Amino acid sequence: MASTLTRTPPVPRRPRKSLARRLLGLPAPRNTTPTTGERGASEPVRRPPPKRRRWLDKLGWYEPRREGAWSTTRQAEALNLATSRRSVRQEGVAAGLNKISQELEILDQFALYGDEISGINVCVIGDIGKGKSSLIKTAFCLRQLVPNRQVVILDRKPQSGVGEYTPIARALGAASIRFKTGGGGACVNLLDPAISTGGEHSGGLDGVVPAGQEALVLAVLADSMGRDLDEREKAAVGMVLEVINAEARAQGRAPVVRDLAMRLLNPEPGDGTMFGDRWAERAREWGLQPGLALLRLADRDLKGLVDQETSPQVSDALEQHSLVHFDLSALPTDGPALRIVMTVINTWLANRLASRSSRFQQTVLIVEEGWHVAQGSTGEVFQANMKLSRGLGLGTVSAFHHISDLPENSPARALMQEASIVVLFGQDREDDIRETVRLYRLPAGTEEALMRLGRGQALVKIGTRDPFLLEHIRSPHEIVLTDTDTAVKGRT
Repeated sequence: MASTLTRTPPVPRRPRKSLARRLLGLPAPRNTTPTTGERGASEPVRRPPPKRRRWLDKLGWYEPRREGAWSTTRQAEALNLATSRRSVRQEGVAAGLNKISQELEILDQFALYGDEISGINVCVIGDIGKGKSSLIKTAFCLRQLVPNRQVVILDRKPQSGVGEYTPIARALGAASIRFKTGGGGACVNLLDPAISTGGEHSGGLDGVVPAGQEALVLAVLADSMGRDLDEREKAAVGMVLEVINAEARAQGRAPVVRDLAMRLLNPEPGDGTMFGDRWAERAREWGLQPGLALLRLADRDLKGLVDQETSPQVSDALEQHSLVHFDLSALPTDGPALRIVMTVINTWLANRLASRSSRFQQTVLIVEEGWHVAQGSTGEVFQANMKLSRGLGLGTVSAFHHISDLPENSPARALMQEASIVVLFGQDREDDIRETVRLYRLPAGTEEALMRLGRGQALVKIGTRDPFLLEHIRSPHEIVLTDTDTAVKGRT
């Protein structure tokens, strides 16, 4: 015979006097708790909590309570624990682990474009030794090759006598194109025919016009002369530039800087006729100062770097391998050579990509020492080329440290502000931290978080998303390739 379970009604408790009622001599309140018969059919029955047993509590065992607990809306707020929404994104290059949600984070400017960001430029900021180079070498270099993208590296940092990206280039079978002052290395022509003169590229897209020869030459002259050129000097440079390009095409060769300098210093009788009869003779003198400056650059500061025809290894680099390594570690930092060479390479690359932009090739340009290309007039040319990143499919990854040392009107700050993905590693200087928080409008309390970040940890801001804490993850093979402490630790 089946047994049935019956619910025994609870015994009503006698109301007790409160302490205030006992002190005041007031009677106990009337018991208004309804009995079982007085309760509604849908109202739950209150039961005492289950009995706790200490020896089971120590072992982590608790008796379940079948009935729900009475609560209020104010108390129930604590039961609604915050949960992080899992990302459903599957495509793109992963960079590390989100320390809050414990999920892999994708720092892929091409995969995130359109949904979360409106640009494809990346900025990495942090002190030396915090892990900037390791993240750039893995997430923005090695792993970018997997989805069939091209990576171009402007390698400024020396390591054991060569650029620090040389081990990666060797492991992948790519050539390291090394530049040296005084000749003996590679050369990229300041007046390379690949750099447009009229802003037009066969096979390009309308409206995608990188800086041309004239803008590049004027920027180099402004930095080398220490002043902006006046309108007469600009007119003379533009006029002679057209003349020597036409003559070089007729001779089947490329013009070089020395051709431009000598023609400015020794103009021919018909060179000034385009300015009219009134200015024909006087125009022959307008190019004197620019010609002297270009001649000095060709014979001294930039000798063997940008004053000759482009080396075959440079002109064919984009077709030879998906990784293009420009080793600039041998160039001095106290002169204009490094800044000008990096700007010329950037302009040459932007024009080459503009000519093949209809092929929709995605390219990543890595500039570890971004402040070198973010100064003076050449920095403005570099910034102008970056504004065409979406049309060119060229995402620039630049790294900076000690941003408080940069002037307010520096092109470097413009480069940092235009980045859609910002990776902030640890910083020790309070002025750098305050400037970083102000520049990117980070929430209050971020200052302490930036000071406490360990090696390989970074605060990442993607578009309008709230910043999140990222821990960079590398494979054992990537750890070997990205090690930059071989010279310090005395190992090979």
